[in-house]
Amino acid sequence: MDEPGPDVAALPEAARAFLEGEVDLLPGAIGAEDAERLVQALIARGDAARLERLGESRDKSVAKSARRGLHLLRTRGAAPPPARRREFRVHGPYAEEVPSLASMIDGRGERIVWLVRPAQEGGYEVYQAEISDERGLLAFTAGAVAKKEWRAHAERVIADRRLAVGEVTGAHARWLIEQAWERAIAAGRSAPEGFAAARLSLGVVARPDRHPALELAPPLSPDEARPRLGTLFELPEIAPWIPPRAALDPLDLELGQIATSRLVVDPTQREAQVDQAIARVIERTLTPEERDRYAERLRETALLLAARGAIEEARLAVAGAALIDDRSSPAADNPFFEQMFKKLVNADRLAHPEENP
Repeated sequence: MDEPGPDVAALPEAARAFLEGEVDLLPGAIGAEDAERLVQALIARGDAARLERLGESRDKSVAKSARRGLHLLRTRGAAPPPARRREFRVHGPYAEEVPSLASMIDGRGERIVWLVRPAQEGGYEVYQAEISDERGLLAFTAGAVAKKEWRAHAERVIADRRLAVGEVTGAHARWLIEQAWERAIAAGRSAPEGFAAARLSLGVVARPDRHPALELAPPLSPDEARPRLGTLFELPEIAPWIPPRAALDPLDLELGQIATSRLVVDPTQREAQVDQAIARVIERTLTPEERDRYAERLRETALLLAARGAIEEARLAVAGAALIDDRSSPAADNPFFEQMFKKLVNADRLAHPEENP
């Protein structure tokens, strides 16, 4: 089986090069008849390795003929070698995966995202974006930093719990920046100076099918999460959050009427009035867009919590987001929103206005 078949000499040069050397046969290099003769020659030699390579050709007629030849060798007991493992390796400045960073979301819905990329000349390119979940991309700067210097900085800010900064993947940081840019454009705002020029250097945008927090922290069941949602405001990452600006004046008006009313003097009745007032304001002011914004804040916060190992808190946060997303559940009946409004209320002053003028 080691002797070449009788048609080898008549094969085109490209086919002979494939038969004798380690070159690949490009699609369209030979016709169907020559491909068949090449396959017959490989069968005669028992060359399963080259038949397997030929079977991966993008030229369908060549690949089909080669696979038939490979099958024929198997029926003769000539087992081909194991398939070569195909490894795809990224080359260039993004070959090294470097964690990026994101800060907590403050009471105004703003945060900082640091997208980190390996630089071609060594070190890291760091893109710092200040973003708002309402106004979009607020500020953007880019700079180069040595690897050692950046790693020391990252370790320092992550260790400082007051800053509430955590690691995120580069893909997620890139998506957050792109999302903020799209939000700014939709709002009729121009991108910060320098962003347009740097945007192409930030890498490809991968729009996730689902939020990465869901992989790290599957949500608690609704029955388990609902009575605990108000406790989320005990977390330093969520404690600063307040109702949207459009809700503050209506809330102040409602509470002012309760405080000055002389019709109700019982503290328990006043407390019930406060609850009813808060429910009315929530229903009037928490639009679907506002609900979406708070749900996304909870998922983003869950991602940071999970990165620090606070899995139970992260699971509660994503469960809260799921309840907000459920449009069959009224916003006024959501313990998370109820607590967000209630924490602004001086309950003792309202219950005893005559003692707290």
